[in-house]
Amino acid sequence: MKLLNNWSWLLFFYFLVNIIEGRDWLVDKITDVTTLTKTPAGTLLLSNTLISREFLLEPDFATIDFRDLHATDSSLLRCVKPEAVITLDTIQYAIGGVKPNTQCAYFNRTDFWKNKQLDVKAFHFSTYEVGTPKAPFSYTPKRFAPSDIQWPPKGIHLSVYFKAPYYAPLFHKYVTVVVNYEMYDGIPLLSKWIDVIDTSGRGDIDLSFNSVEILAVNQPWSPFGHSWLYIEDDQPAGHGTNVLWTNDVEVNTIPGSFPPLVNCTYQTDHPIIVPLVTQLSSFRVHELVIGSSDVERVALSKHRLIRLLAPHTQENPIFFHMINGSSPAFRQAIDQMAEVGFEMLIYSFGSGFDMESSNEKYIEQITSDIAYAKSKNIEVGGYDLIALTREVQPSWMAIDPHTGKPRDSACFASGWYDYLLNHTLTFMDRTGLIMVETDGPYGGYSCASTTHSHHRNNDDSIYRQNILQGNFFRTLRERSVYINQPDYYFYEGGSKTGMGYNEEQYSLPRWMDISVSRQGMFDDTYERIPTIGWMFVPLTVYHGGGAAAQFEPLVAHQIEYEWALAQYLGAGVAACYRGYRLYDTNATKALVTKWVNFYKKYRPILIRDIIHVRRADMQSIDSYMHVDPYSNDIKGLAMVFNPTSNPIDTNLVLPLYYTGLTDVAQVSEQENPWKNYTLARDYHIDLPISLPALGITWFLIK
Repeated sequence: MKLLNNWSWLLFFYFLVNIIEGRDWLVDKITDVTTLTKTPAGTLLLSNTLISREFLLEPDFATIDFRDLHATDSSLLRCVKPEAVITLDTIQYAIGGVKPNTQCAYFNRTDFWKNKQLDVKAFHFSTYEVGTPKAPFSYTPKRFAPSDIQWPPKGIHLSVYFKAPYYAPLFHKYVTVVVNYEMYDGIPLLSKWIDVIDTSGRGDIDLSFNSVEILAVNQPWSPFGHSWLYIEDDQPAGHGTNVLWTNDVEVNTIPGSFPPLVNCTYQTDHPIIVPLVTQLSSFRVHELVIGSSDVERVALSKHRLIRLLAPHTQENPIFFHMINGSSPAFRQAIDQMAEVGFEMLIYSFGSGFDMESSNEKYIEQITSDIAYAKSKNIEVGGYDLIALTREVQPSWMAIDPHTGKPRDSACFASGWYDYLLNHTLTFMDRTGLIMVETDGPYGGYSCASTTHSHHRNNDDSIYRQNILQGNFFRTLRERSVYINQPDYYFYEGGSKTGMGYNEEQYSLPRWMDISVSRQGMFDDTYERIPTIGWMFVPLTVYHGGGAAAQFEPLVAHQIEYEWALAQYLGAGVAACYRGYRLYDTNATKALVTKWVNFYKKYRPILIRDIIHVRRADMQSIDSYMHVDPYSNDIKGLAMVFNPTSNPIDTNLVLPLYYTGLTDVAQVSEQENPWKNYTLARDYHIDLPISLPALGITWFLIK
């Protein structure tokens, strides 16, 4: 016990060093590397000095501590649980055979250490291997992504091997379970997933992933407390995977106990049962130890997670949605885009574009047009509806298990997957297309067909469709294809989704649309980094609203057009400028050029995180600010808007803590001479604002 106390003192020392040095991982670059060490007590300690996870090796493998070292200096855990749970042929197995022998509401580690108990029916620890994090797909940054991207991330990959217990049926003894942990440098984040390997060669074992992660946590870390622990999986929402927070049934009858339990599992209206052929892998779980309830800090922490594990989402080209696919209209739009500096054209829905076409004449036209765009340094992409609500040949449609009839969507684990992937890649290879907008990707529905080529029946259809949709996007990502998809496929290669808007807002009158959209971006960038979401500018009618909603003719609506350009480019949020042209006069051309040049000049800071200064209420000024504490030059850029009909002179409280500045800030309004401001004790400055009616301005901070 003395040895454990000594090790606890060492961890506490790390925490004290962080406090003494004033280190904040969201502001200061943490250069400590992740380590895996054997403690004096014989445990394994995985740590990056921001968090640590400690593993027992005897009498079996188990997580005995999970600590926050950077915010609260406390343990997350109240009990030992299995590392995972699987079912093989109706037999459920815990992975890791250590049983809690104490009351699980409050973990008595002293008693546990003296009286460790073995679960003989569990899969037992065999060995472990140590390596570096593995990239789920290859990626080379382009399209002006940040220069500091590390891919794969730096850190440690720990693989822990488990063998079946002696009592298991014969062919279960050919099964090995590998529990994978990855901890990354400089961020309080751990990823976890499991692989199940069958070496029998039979291929007739049925597998269910009951639990990829089970954590019995103390109250503050759960949604029942302060939500200091953020857990997500790497799958889109509603696709059969869940992070389930419940009360621990083992202790929920104990008076006065608060026993939150998180179980990361497959959860649908029917069991997920997959034939185990050679090897199957679970989804990945991301565990981010935030240790704070502050809404801005929580948002920034989540943003660091996705920037680390889906770095391609930081590519943010300025694109135009073209509604006319004819060659003359296309080339006219390309000429305008080149003039004002746009970077990508997307053949929009309704343009007549057909990525699945085999018509030679059509392919020749698209190839020629894309070559013309490339000569102007403009990339080209196109729209395709690929699964959800897509009608394909009857043998590839998803079958409703309740009615036995086809759904209104394609099964992505049928021959449709092979057909679509082949046609997509062939079309791209022949034409030079380098971007896809895949509407209706697989949406999480099951399929009861027993004749489809990539799944057995309803039980494994969700798992298989998820895997294949992920493979589809990863294949494109490894070709440096830019991918828009209205779903959360970012950890499998997707680039961008909708920012979170209601589609009907783009049918509102222009000023209402602009106002609602700026409010929406303000709210949505708590959850999303700016570059991960798109908005819409309906140059022509989108869903409805007529002349009051559309921006055409542009010369007649220059004020609204400039506001749209400023608020989206100023937020670092790509908008789908949807129509057939970008300008109709020299005046509107000048507007577009002005704001595109602004975005390109300050792109390094504009694609960074947003601090939410003042939400738009249309009664006074509103503001958001980008920050980059690691920059050696510009550390902040604040956009300020006056949506009212009156001039405003006021002071704006600008919070600068997350810029990394501590004493003095230099501020320049629109590249005018720099002025010095002394930061208050809470790191804010009072910034004088003078804006005319419907005025827009911006400030640089260094």
